[in-house]
Amino acid sequence: MEIQQLRYFLAAANCSNFSRAAKQCFTSRQNIAHAMNVLERELGIALFERKGNGVELTPAGQQVACHADDIVSRVDSLQALFATTSSAGEGLSIAVTYNLLSKIPEETESFIFKFDRWINLFEMGCEDCYRAVCSGEADVGLALCMRRSFDDCNFEEIGHLKAYAIVNEHSPLAQKPQLSIFDLRTQRLQIMSESAFQYEPLFAQLNALGYDFSNISVATTSSTLYGIKRNEAVGIATSVFVESLPAGMRALPLDDPRYDWCIYVLYPPQSKHQATVMRFIQGLRKSYSCA
Repeated sequence: MEIQQLRYFLAAANCSNFSRAAKQCFTSRQNIAHAMNVLERELGIALFERKGNGVELTPAGQQVACHADDIVSRVDSLQALFATTSSAGEGLSIAVTYNLLSKIPEETESFIFKFDRWINLFEMGCEDCYRAVCSGEADVGLALCMRRSFDDCNFEEIGHLKAYAIVNEHSPLAQKPQLSIFDLRTQRLQIMSESAFQYEPLFAQLNALGYDFSNISVATTSSTLYGIKRNEAVGIATSVFVESLPAGMRALPLDDPRYDWCIYVLYPPQSKHQATVMRFIQGLRKSYSCA
């Protein structure tokens, strides 16, 4: 039995599908299937039941998964320890989108700061975060943006926040339960980032409707609130912003899930700190699932 077999096994168990597990592990479906067949022969038990295009753990497989997770975590911890101590203080470089840390669960923030002694955390714009990972300047990126894909690095969504339009309570829009792209196409919009990269799906739909982008302005939080109070603009924000909404304003959810704000972890296919990177990402997943 090899540690890689257990990694493949846990990926297959989490994904309930060999093809998705292969993508997560950067290997082929055939390699996953072969490793599972070998592991089942070595243990003398069936680990999975095949169901349609997917798989499901057997009762015995569930027991193995508990032990395998513990074994892999211990091995990763050991590798991370030596990766850290042997690199003479060179920790992981983590690029984080501005203000993202205020929008993640406490469990995830606590997990990140447990790594504090051996990570270099620096904030930047969302697109810069992506570029830093692609160029190798950062080992991991934590990006906050509307739902999108990233062409030149690996990425995984670990959480998301609902997108809202913030309007003056006296605006005609305030009477609606939610807003569509058609409601926004005639409005002056205020956003909090200059990068269209962060708002790609929203901007693409507005562009398709012939929206005049001169009606979009970038503003600080206080300027955005001022514009909404004067009923001069509609703000675009996350559900975290809505939690402390001032009086006189209404938060209306956007009706298309493509506009949801997603928290992505970005990482290159290969890194000199690969074992540590993967352990860090595994910890992020677990912290989010516990939140």
